[in-house]
Amino acid sequence: VELNVEKHFEALRQFLLMEDGEFAQSLSDLLFEKLGTGQTPGELLNPLVLNSILNKALQYSLHGDSHLASNLSFALKYLPDMFKPNAPDALTCLDLRYKVDWPLNIVITENCMNKYNKIFSFLLQLKHMVWTLKDVWFHLKRTALVKHASNSVQFRQLQLYKHEMQHFVKVIQGYIANQILHVTWCEFGNKLSSVGNLEEIYRTHAEYLNKAIFRGLLTEKAAPVMNIIHSIFSLILKFRSQLISQSWNFDSSKHVAVHPNFGLMQQSYNTFKYYSHFLFNVVTKLVNRGYQPHLEDFLLRINFNNYYKDN
Repeated sequence: VELNVEKHFEALRQFLLMEDGEFAQSLSDLLFEKLGTGQTPGELLNPLVLNSILNKALQYSLHGDSHLASNLSFALKYLPDMFKPNAPDALTCLDLRYKVDWPLNIVITENCMNKYNKIFSFLLQLKHMVWTLKDVWFHLKRTALVKHASNSVQFRQLQLYKHEMQHFVKVIQGYIANQILHVTWCEFGNKLSSVGNLEEIYRTHAEYLNKAIFRGLLTEKAAPVMNIIHSIFSLILKFRSQLISQSWNFDSSKHVAVHPNFGLMQQSYNTFKYYSHFLFNVVTKLVNRGYQPHLEDFLLRINFNNYYKDN
């Protein structure tokens, strides 16, 4: 049977592991613009809306017109009553499914699909952070124009805070892209070239997914690390909420623009700083135990220019 199984593996990588940047960008922008304007689960997560988002994203995709793209659809695991404010995992109820027929489902099993979605879910959270910080940038930029805030100390301070948060998100993105899209995929490709039967293909693919989950810090064992990352994501969302929930005022005595929530945003930033140092220390300890070499890659990235060592 000519299954063309490699083509399916590639499609899963392009769409569920977001290797196709245009697709991932447009999918997440469409989702988070709706989430960001306060839509309810009932409004955002209905099949018509989700289908239209997926179809639009496929129009932007480099691979959207391949016949394999028609295997994609959104599925809801459950419908939340409400989206919790500042929850980075607001959309974990959403799966991106890839239809697999017999005999292909002997290799790409339901269990495999769940693992793909575990990774997809985390990648979507990362995209949520990118969207959030871009929105913060947009709000600050507009304030600079409308309120002439660019000479305000608070304004410049908030720009620096945003910049640091952005650096953190970029580091995590770079790490995940390298470990999952590159390292793990290349190992998989090398092994795949030497396997013969379906059973071996199944085993090689299952091993590839397990490695991707392990290196993507998505195992039970990595929970202490992932919990800190989640806390940091929550703070980034909180930072945006604090910024947009109040308008800037003009302090006529000092002739500068001030933000009523500036103190709260400073607190969010300080907590962000505390958590990112904490993360650095936790991962350093794991690396020193001589366990999980992929974490050395993580450390190198996060400590670029000795950012944490010097502080």
